[in-house]
Amino acid sequence: MASQVKFRRDDAPANGLRSRKKAKTRLTIEEAALALFAEQGYEATTVEQIAERVDISTTTFFRYFPSKSDVVLCQQGAQLPLLRQTIIDRPAGENDLLAAQHAILAIWVPAIDPVHTKRAGMAAANSAVLRGLYNDINRSWLNAIAEALAERRGLAEADEQSKITARVALGVFTDAIGSWVSKDCRDDLSTVISQHFDTLRRLSGDWAQTN
Repeated sequence: MASQVKFRRDDAPANGLRSRKKAKTRLTIEEAALALFAEQGYEATTVEQIAERVDISTTTFFRYFPSKSDVVLCQQGAQLPLLRQTIIDRPAGENDLLAAQHAILAIWVPAIDPVHTKRAGMAAANSAVLRGLYNDINRSWLNAIAEALAERRGLAEADEQSKITARVALGVFTDAIGSWVSKDCRDDLSTVISQHFDTLRRLSGDWAQTN
């Protein structure tokens, strides 16, 4: 199951009126598109409808986004370099799962946009195309986490341990996001994620017991 997370734009504060207007227009287009995807479905939404909702031409839309799918894909990889480096820099005494957890809490959680995440989840629920896009995004996240975990152990490439740990960490994160969204994003996300990791550790202890 893919996590339909949307991150806030991490653009630096725009200098000058023109730059600020461009940043505002991009955000307005993204918000309108996600709202339409949630309301009527990704496949049913056209670029023309998105442009009409924000009172721009389709030509203007394509100046900001090469395609409709880029509205979904934008920003999804922006946090990966910092997440990767944070995992690598975690204390050597931490196990891999804890390193991934701390990095997710430090880098991803503050950047998550709750409104856009809810809309993305609503849209993806009824769209095989969107679910496919998010699966592609999750694969890139999985690879980045696995590679970072391997590097912190001095390996040149991700081994099975790194890949399994990355899958587990991303699975816990995804489940926590689903729980958070189901409660209208009212709870503190860091707490929700930490509780899910704690549950995994408790269950792992139970599973390890033999009769």
